[in-house]
Amino acid sequence: MLTATSTIEAGRGQNNPLMPMGFDCGAGLTKLCLQLNQKQILLRQPSKVLELKSPLLEELNSPEGGHFYYHSGDRTDLINRQFLTGELVTWKSPITHTKLSDDPALKAEYSLHMVLGALATLPHRQEWKLFLVISTHSRKLFNDRLKQLITGNHIVSFGGHSSPETKVDITVGTVAPEGAGSYSYAKRLNLIEPSAHVMAFDFGTSTVIPQVFDPGGKLIYHQPLEIGGCIDLLEAIACDVELLQYLGTGKAANIELIRQGIEGGEFNYGSRQFNFRPIYARLVKTWLAHRLRLAFKSTQEWLDAAGSVVAWGGGTQMPGIARMLATQKVATVPSGCWANAIGLQTIASALLARRS
Repeated sequence: MLTATSTIEAGRGQNNPLMPMGFDCGAGLTKLCLQLNQKQILLRQPSKVLELKSPLLEELNSPEGGHFYYHSGDRTDLINRQFLTGELVTWKSPITHTKLSDDPALKAEYSLHMVLGALATLPHRQEWKLFLVISTHSRKLFNDRLKQLITGNHIVSFGGHSSPETKVDITVGTVAPEGAGSYSYAKRLNLIEPSAHVMAFDFGTSTVIPQVFDPGGKLIYHQPLEIGGCIDLLEAIACDVELLQYLGTGKAANIELIRQGIEGGEFNYGSRQFNFRPIYARLVKTWLAHRLRLAFKSTQEWLDAAGSVVAWGGGTQMPGIARMLATQKVATVPSGCWANAIGLQTIASALLARRS
């Protein structure tokens, strides 16, 4: 999905060519936010990568996935190799591809791939000069590795080898702790009390992560729950007896079609004349209640000191979730899927302004 709005001005001087970008590489979805022509651009793609060993029969195009050929640059290990990212991966190779959710280290290993794949979805430019702020679950483990793998100059073609070349120059402003962008975004919207502890529950595709920030915004607790995020709900719907009986194949339903039906708000299963809204309504309450109970349990010692209890992440945008959270006095941050990326872009703008 690509959207363009003018809600945030670019934090850079006229003589500074760097573009501030927020980069949220999630286990399920990668989100990027940048400023282009005084508009805010939001880019999203599934966190998947596939190396192409032979040319495509026809060039593939999607707003949620890209194709790039790496000609030359600081990533010498990528020279003369080409990759698909995001939705294009699922189209080309539904089963045999790399999912970043398979191993936390893959988020660092394929960070550059995800940035380049996202840029491939935008109109062609001869040069990109990006100033990135990236978030990671473990700065101690991945800070240096992320900077090493993504920083520098990269000459690529978006599309096949013969497509026009683009120079991508990337500077990493900082590697922020997971949730720092969402905290910044929620603070700017006056949804949190920054002078007190803040409890936050991040409902992602693969994980649900309770977080606690101290008065002032420093992350002091971050521990994913042992159970999964939205993917658990999607899989439960895919295996529901009612849907299985309708399909009559003996196999679970297609999770991607279920995700699309939920995001579209119509709950239709692909092109089939089957609406799974009743199944969703029946399963989502138990899914959320179980995770919310565990999230509160893990952060119980900070509850009395918390000035705010908020929720963000793509899971908060599913139908009915915000209303159910409100009954437990948990405030939902608007555009939860984008909160971290937008907040990281705001941090990048601030850092870049101080450099000018």
